Amino acid sequence: MSPPSKRFKPIQRIADDRERKAASALGESLKARHQAEQRLAELRAYHAEYLQRYGETTRNGASAAQIRDYHLFLDKLEQAIREQERVAHQAQQQCSASKDHWRERYNRSQAMSKVVDRLQDGERRA
Repeated sequence: MSPPSKRFKPIQRIADDRERKAASALGESLKARHQAEQRLAELRAYHAEYLQRYGETTRNGASAAQIRDYHLFLDKLEQAIREQERVAHQAQQQCSASKDHWRERYNRSQAMSKVVDRLQDGERRA
């Protein structure tokens, strides 16, 4: 009959594999969160730039049609910002969930490694 540590090795490999997969998923969610936040920052910067141009245009005299067009575009831009804020918030929540999942898998993997190490120590002593 094989020693207990050898019987636990496949379980340890499974735990390690699950931890690696969770770490990979965490990396992907961090990347998605970063991209969502970056896109939101770009939209906000573009909004600020467009507001500045709107102010310059109105100071230099603008037609009613130009002002209306600016307002329509600003409304659409503000709507896009609100939507991107929602996307960024969801990405943050997903990132937190992925981090919790990885932490759980990491702890399980570490616990299994300690069990196997203890079994091996006991086998060496025996």
